[in-house]
Amino acid sequence: MPFQPASNLRSRTFVGLLLSQFLAAFNDQAIHAAGMFFAINQQALTEAEAISLMPILFYLPWVLFGTVAGYFADRFSKQRSLVFWKAAEIGITLVAFAGFYMGSELNNPNGALVVLGTVFLMGTHSTFFVPAKYGVMPEILKPQLLSKGNGLLESLSFLAVILGTVSGGVLSYVFKGDEYIIGLILVGFAVVGAFASLLIENVPAADPSRRFPRSIYGPLVGNLRTMIRSRPLGLAVLGIAFFTFVVVFMRASVYMLGESQIPRWTEQETSIIVGMTALGIGLGSPLAGNLSGGKVEVGLIPLGGVGMILATFLAAAALDWLPNLVGLVAGLILIGFFTGFYIVPMFTLLQHRAPKASKGDLVATNNFISVTGAIAATVVFFGLDKAAERFHFAEPVEQRLVATGRLVALRYEDGRPRAFEVEDAAGGRREFAATDKYHVIHFAKKEWKFGLKMSSPEPGDEVDVGTYAIDKVTYTTGRPHAAGPLPPAYNKSHVPRYLFLGAAAITLFTLLLLRLRLPDLFLRSVVWRRSLGRRRLKVEGVANLPSDGPVLLLTNCRRAQSCLEVLAATDRHTRIVFVEDPKEALPPLARWLFLRPARLAVLTPGDEQGKERALTRAARALTRDKVVLVPGIDDPALARFAEEVQRRAKAVVVPVFCDGDAGEMRRVRVAFGEALEAGTSPEAAAAAIRRIGADQPEAAVR
Repeated sequence: MPFQPASNLRSRTFVGLLLSQFLAAFNDQAIHAAGMFFAINQQALTEAEAISLMPILFYLPWVLFGTVAGYFADRFSKQRSLVFWKAAEIGITLVAFAGFYMGSELNNPNGALVVLGTVFLMGTHSTFFVPAKYGVMPEILKPQLLSKGNGLLESLSFLAVILGTVSGGVLSYVFKGDEYIIGLILVGFAVVGAFASLLIENVPAADPSRRFPRSIYGPLVGNLRTMIRSRPLGLAVLGIAFFTFVVVFMRASVYMLGESQIPRWTEQETSIIVGMTALGIGLGSPLAGNLSGGKVEVGLIPLGGVGMILATFLAAAALDWLPNLVGLVAGLILIGFFTGFYIVPMFTLLQHRAPKASKGDLVATNNFISVTGAIAATVVFFGLDKAAERFHFAEPVEQRLVATGRLVALRYEDGRPRAFEVEDAAGGRREFAATDKYHVIHFAKKEWKFGLKMSSPEPGDEVDVGTYAIDKVTYTTGRPHAAGPLPPAYNKSHVPRYLFLGAAAITLFTLLLLRLRLPDLFLRSVVWRRSLGRRRLKVEGVANLPSDGPVLLLTNCRRAQSCLEVLAATDRHTRIVFVEDPKEALPPLARWLFLRPARLAVLTPGDEQGKERALTRAARALTRDKVVLVPGIDDPALARFAEEVQRRAKAVVVPVFCDGDAGEMRRVRVAFGEALEAGTSPEAAAAAIRRIGADQPEAAVR
């Protein structure tokens, strides 16, 4: 018997996917965090270099191998791809173990470079694993379970992100000097994850006859064109790219915040704070999946976006006026919570709208585009950082030269310089030491060579020693003498606040961009809120709605509320021809605010001029590739109206059944029939609607 999608979330395949994904995400983040702190403690990278390099190492494979990953995800069974890459994860973690062992036990400076290489390898693992993971969801779950399934998948994924991020920092702190133990732990989780992937049942390949692309980036160009033409896919891709931006930007901002604290946060403290956003996403995602009501609930996106903006303001304000980081932690959790409302509809929309034969390919292309979000986050982060220096949001502090001479000794504690001794030309020696938490030692790198910075100055090197003070903390800096005059330092204790405010502004900008892509976006939130707890939509067959081109929706429903519920069931901007109903008369202001984004025209019986205006507007909208909804198609007058619209502008006809007019129902069924060719008569469409209404599938009555 061929594989069938599951009708519940307890299937063996879905459970196996959840477990294998959870452990993959855990190892991704654990290697990311542990590798960063290991490189800092081994003096392979400075804090600033490590913060900026980690996302580049992880996301670079998405650019290099994204289209190849899409090919394999569709050419072969996604189950085989998942199992293969979980097995490969064992090999990657073994390499990480070797790097940790080299650095911590053999004192080999190349150990840190090996561990950094595994961050790149885990990024490669993610490049191939993610298209198979998201692409297989519509194949293993029925459509009405996609939103709930995605909510659960995202929740567990970000729970893994929390635990991986926190564990990477905690393990780096606990096993400092014995980091090879971290490698053994990661290998163990990789083995468990590989066995979990064997629970996933074999699913048929989406396109087994597909040939390997002649040009590696040829499919990327074609997929980008598909996404640009399809408004739903374009909306999803833009939103997911911004989601990647937020994750990378907030992580970098919190790392900078930790480095600016007195005393600096330990690896453990930094990782816990970074994990708070992921905790919020883990809380918000399953709730968003449940509130979606078995459909792609685009109306949750504005709620998520506005909530993210307010929470980011809270986090920024809390940096100044709430003690013990309580406000910051609350703000970060709320940012993640509302991000869950934002991202679950996006991923569900992408999975739902991607063509069946190329879901993995389009998910891989989406990953490629998401890299632009990560790159943009890095660019914006450092742009704002430099702008803070340029415009004195970060107050400049002059360094004073206090000694020049030969470095005699340099002592480290916990991976950071704690004391050093300098001998001047006359043979006199002077020692500088960090005696308490209010005295910090910095050492600059020696020089650039082969694109990499070499180690800190070694005994025998000529150095300049400078000093400056910020907020009662004394900083002593060592710098190669050949590097020139000491540069000014900057007090960046307030910069993270401006970074958070910048994130809020970019979130608002992105939300407005999404609104341009889907003008009735905020109206959908209103419709969702009005129906919450009173009317639950059950949507069927929305994939029958073409993702681009002109479409004429003909439905049996007539009331304004029912028409708006049909609109909420679509994933394209839909304009509605409302029918004046005295029973539903709204005050003029409420009508303008509530109906304006979707209203194409309002038909009033006996108003011929109004009818002509409505016909003109409907035809104009269709010629611009819009979606137009004409209600009450079983009414002869409205049927003639729909027929005249088709005479003026050709468009695909999609019949839509809605039972929302039948009193105050708790459940409303909205079902889209198969698209009919342009010019189909209203009578034929009405007959199709009656057939849809008579067909009550199990999913609709359960």
